Amino acid sequence: MVTISKAKKTYSTIYGAVALILAMVGTSAVIAQEQAPVQPQQEIRQDFEKKELDYFLNANLKINEIQMETQSEMMKVIEKEGISVEKFNEIASAQQNPDSTAVEPDPKEVESFQKAAEKITGMQPAIEERMVKAVEAEGLDVETYQQIAQAYQQSPKVKGELDQLIKEKQAQRADTLDQP
Repeated sequence: MVTISKAKKTYSTIYGAVALILAMVGTSAVIAQEQAPVQPQQEIRQDFEKKELDYFLNANLKINEIQMETQSEMMKVIEKEGISVEKFNEIASAQQNPDSTAVEPDPKEVESFQKAAEKITGMQPAIEERMVKAVEAEGLDVETYQQIAQAYQQSPKVKGELDQLIKEKQAQRADTLDQP
């Protein structure tokens, strides 16, 4: 098992080319979309049971798998529309930052971009449903998953507990692999 931060680093390295797609349609934050922005005075829940943290780790692995599959599907959609992922991202970036000094794209590229973006946006409900089901299949509700994810980012206590649980799982896995 890989630590969460290492998985995130690997994930962003491998799939950085389509990060704008995910930002555009919100796939990487599907589960978190219902969550209100964190207020500075808001208390972060830190009293999770070990089994909740274990369920979170299992669900997080499944979410990462879904995200990787989804990115592959999105790349295929883009390429099927006759535009490269790089060009798609350039157009998306230019649309998100209209003041940029980017070169005006070819009208055919814009048309391909729009078709691909529509198809990708149409994929969103099914992706969200898969992610919610993945979380619930691990014994967590979406709200608890969100709380743990937020606490991992903002609470040294929860981060330490999750990191320790990851180490324990890695040690168990290593022991299992060492046995004949």
